[in-house]
Amino acid sequence: MNQVPCIVTFCLLLYSVAPAQATYDFKSFQNPGATVTRVLGLNAQGDLVGMDDSISGRHAFLINRDSHASLDSAGILGTHTSFARGINSQGDIVGGYAGSDGKEHGFMLHQGKLSTLDVPFRGAVGTQLNAINDAGIIVGVWVDRAFKGHGFIYENGNFSKLDYPGARDTTPFGINSKGVIVGNWDSDQASMGHGFVFFNGQLNSFDAPDAMPNQTAANGINDAAQIVGTYVGRDGRFHGFVQEGSTFTTIDCPGAVSTIAWGINGNGQIAGNCDMATQRRGFVANRTPMKKP
Repeated sequence: MNQVPCIVTFCLLLYSVAPAQATYDFKSFQNPGATVTRVLGLNAQGDLVGMDDSISGRHAFLINRDSHASLDSAGILGTHTSFARGINSQGDIVGGYAGSDGKEHGFMLHQGKLSTLDVPFRGAVGTQLNAINDAGIIVGVWVDRAFKGHGFIYENGNFSKLDYPGARDTTPFGINSKGVIVGNWDSDQASMGHGFVFFNGQLNSFDAPDAMPNQTAANGINDAAQIVGTYVGRDGRFHGFVQEGSTFTTIDCPGAVSTIAWGINGNGQIAGNCDMATQRRGFVANRTPMKKP
């Protein structure tokens, strides 16, 4: 497993994306007591979730109004490798953890109560929850015995499969309140693959204009149909990107050797992680208003 409002407008962006320049104000940070911080999601309030090593190992965290907390620090998420991948406006959090049985399990944290959520599909050996929207619809990926990744949608207690035609792996990473889903798919494990968008039963694939072949992933989407993700450029480095209508913009943390954008909220605020020379840090980026001439 590798790691819109009007769909007419959205389809236009898939086929006419172009590189653009934009300015963002980046705030990169390391969580208290951590040497590795990965921010994997954010919500409308700017709350952040992810994974860090503030307690021994790698564990899920929440940053709420600049207050950092390890999730379930004395329970499953604190005693097993875990990560928090998505958070909605109500504060519901989803992610995954490595169980004592050697399998990966999905989890949801709702009003302080932690529950495990695994797909019921035959042959499944692992489940990962990647995003939850304000309607409580969850998207994620499950792994079969051949270690192929398959997408799924969980809604009103029911699971449905989501696979890109002909793909080896399909990984949904984000969903907005309109039910538009983004992610990536690949035909082999040697590459990141391609970004995709799923809405109303239709799947569309796309690649970042400046990406190397098979090296694009879409990681998050907001209600304005802004999509964020990452691609490997011709320089061999990971770069973040944001798509807005027909505009494609590369975003990189200042001084970073790699940047991955994981989520974008309704305010256009972007979150992710960037690798500096000696450490991995989380970041939040806000677009800088254009100056009047």
